[in-house]
Order: sequence, then C-alpha cells, then structure tokens
Amino acid sequence: MIAIILALILISCIFAPIGCVALWKRYVYFGDGLAHSSFLAASISIIAHFPLIYSGIIVAVLFSIFVFIFQNNSEKNAVINLISSFMLAIALIINYFASTQNNIIDLLFGDILSVSFNDLVILAIMLITIISFIVCCYNQILLIIINRDIAVIKNIKVNIIELIFLLLLSLSVFSAIKIVGVLMVTAVLLIPAMIARFIASSPAMMIAIAVCVSLFINFAAGVISFYSDLPLTPLFIIIGSFVYGVLYLKRSFF
Repeated sequence: MIAIILALILISCIFAPIGCVALWKRYVYFGDGLAHSSFLAASISIIAHFPLIYSGIIVAVLFSIFVFIFQNNSEKNAVINLISSFMLAIALIINYFASTQNNIIDLLFGDILSVSFNDLVILAIMLITIISFIVCCYNQILLIIINRDIAVIKNIKVNIIELIFLLLLSLSVFSAIKIVGVLMVTAVLLIPAMIARFIASSPAMMIAIAVCVSLFINFAAGVISFYSDLPLTPLFIIIGSFVYGVLYLKRSFF
C-alpha cells in the first residue's frame, strides 16, 4: 500500500509540470505517439529478455531525437504520427517473427499493483530531473513559448532546451506507462494541466495547481478503486473529465 501511495504522489508530481509545458508547446499528440511506440519497447524487451523500462528508455530517446530532427521541416503532429507509426510497424514485424506472444493487456491499461521498488526509484529520479530542468530553465522555456525568434536573438540555446524537454517528456511517459497504461497515458498527462489552466493566473501558479489537482484526482481515484475493485487509471480520467466539465460550464455560463 505504501508503494502504491508513493507511486501516485510521484506520478502526480512528474506528470503535472511536464504536462503544463507540453500543453504550452502544443505537444498534445506527443503522448499518444509515444504510447504507440511503446509497443516497440515491449517487443524489444521480449526478444532481448530484459526489463521493459530499459527498452523503453531506448525507444523514448530515439523517438524524441527523431521528432526533434524532423519537426523543423514538417508539421509537428504529422511528424509524431509518422514516427510512431513507423515504430509500431517495426514492433508488429518483430512480434510476427517472435516465437513468444506478448500479453499486452497490462501494457494497454496499466496495473498500479505491479509497482515495484525499482519503479519508485526511477520515478523519483525522473521527478528530481524534471524539477531541476524547470527551475533552471523556467524563464527560457516561457520565452521560447512566447516568441521563439526573440529567444534565439537573446542567445538562448533553444534547440538544446527543446531536445531536453522532449527527452524528459518521453522518459516520463515510459517511466509510468507500466502503471497508467498505453491507452490512457496522454489523458493522465494533460488533464491536470487543462484543469489548472482554468484557475491559474500565471504559469508558475498553473504548475502548482496542476500538481494539487493531479494529487487530488489520483487519491480520489485510488480510494474508489480500493473499495470498488475498479482499475485506477480509468477512474482518474473519469474524475478529471468531470472536474474539467464542471469548470468549463462554470466559466462559460456563470
């Protein structure tokens, strides 16, 4: 139970801030693309007989680098779709020739009960890395989002910051994909940020509110999951969508 609580706290503190930046930079399809690419990580894990997290890191790094390279010459979401489809196609070919069939149910929907000490360590490392990145590059990130050309004129290392962000976003998704699942990871990443945007009056406040919202939804979903024996991630999305809907109606009609 302690491991599950720690996992929920770590995932909330990781996904909320990185989700805010992803929303600001309009990387809303990045999580979906990376989720499709995760099937390649699963296939590599089966063939090479080593933990999914390690193959996930390899795929996450490759995915981020490819998106970073090609997005300058093509529309961002189109590049994400192309690369994710390419990696998914390779995964299907690998699985076709593999003698062992992979059970992908847990990968699709996640399993909070499968969290281990190693998972917590990886999540903790990701949290420290993301906090360090945002604290050190907060002003530069905001300037890049507001006006990339001005950021370049001010000698901000735009390409390096964007590449680091893509790598952190990819690794964050893969570090939690075993727990939250492939199909729902994007929603878990973005819902707290979308809710916080209704309330916040500044970027820093939006990040803080997103963390609080994510913690609240995670623990509410966890309590309901514990007493009703229902999967946690779908409950997170249902609760988060309800909160978002209520705030949207309030903002639109009141």
